[in-house]
Amino acid sequence: MKNKSLIITTAVLLSGCLGRPSVIPTHFYRLNIPSVSQQVRGPISPTNVAIESVIVPQSVARPQIVISQSKSTECHLAEFDRWIENLDSALPVAISENMNSYAKNIAARPGRDARRNAKYVVNVEIVRFETDSDGDTTISAWWTITDTNGKTITQKRRTLRTQTPHKKSGAYDYDAIVATHSRLIADLSYKISDSISDIK
Repeated sequence: MKNKSLIITTAVLLSGCLGRPSVIPTHFYRLNIPSVSQQVRGPISPTNVAIESVIVPQSVARPQIVISQSKSTECHLAEFDRWIENLDSALPVAISENMNSYAKNIAARPGRDARRNAKYVVNVEIVRFETDSDGDTTISAWWTITDTNGKTITQKRRTLRTQTPHKKSGAYDYDAIVATHSRLIADLSYKISDSISDIK
């Protein structure tokens, strides 16, 4: 009886090990900086700009990439497709680099420390940062430009939308989703650069 119990137990343990599903790898993504074919004029003289902060909605302030379900209040969190760093840390860097590649005479740097040598300080509040299950990607944001004393010079809002080729073999194509977000963040950065160039 003892030998029989041992055989049965061993068989159960082996079947449990063999039947265990394989581990699903986690994929990490970062915003990229699209190239520009030619820099625009930008400000008349060299201008240092501090991208002090970028606030994102709490619904996307998380590691997982979020997909909104079309015509529903439900959201899908991609447990195995994640941002490599927090968006509120990554976005000031991305916006700064996009502005620098787009406009001549703009030298943008991220973070509070950058305001020491800055002429203008930019704070951005993103109110929508989403892709839905139909592939519609939307970024909507306010930005405020101040001097280093905190006096508001201008405040503007822009909403940007595009279609994402988000499905691949019946599943979400997260690489395409992140690339689309990167392009819209670049477009937002260009609008911020233009608003600085328009300051008289």
